[in-house]
Amino acid sequence: MTTFAQKKTEFEGENLKISFGEKIESEKMNIKFSQGTWNMTLFPLFENNRIVENTFPKESGIYILTINYSSELYYSEIVLYKTTPNLENLSFDFYQDCGRIFCRINSEYAPELNKEIVLNKFSDEVREILKTIEK
Repeated sequence: MTTFAQKKTEFEGENLKISFGEKIESEKMNIKFSQGTWNMTLFPLFENNRIVENTFPKESGIYILTINYSSELYYSEIVLYKTTPNLENLSFDFYQDCGRIFCRINSEYAPELNKEIVLNKFSDEVREILKTIEK
């Protein structure tokens, strides 16, 4: 079996490690946590092609992890941090296969995140709403 090494772009911060396969444009990726429904607090983890330092959640609680790629693909997951996540080591390994973007997520504090996911396309209705908002 022949294995071909892929070039990867990697970013590393205090609580975060993110790697991108060579066919994925890291500048199009946006990763964040959010908390709340009416009074929403955003915790951007990766945006503008860099890790955002000192924004990782500092308290235990329920958060929503959202990953957006080029305003066309997304993934969302509810995350429960039972303990203070300030010592969390979270990693994202993005790669492309069969024309789709996948990600291996690893977390020390939130076991529900330890999985491999695929980024999905927005529905037509959501795309129309996004176009309206962007105007």
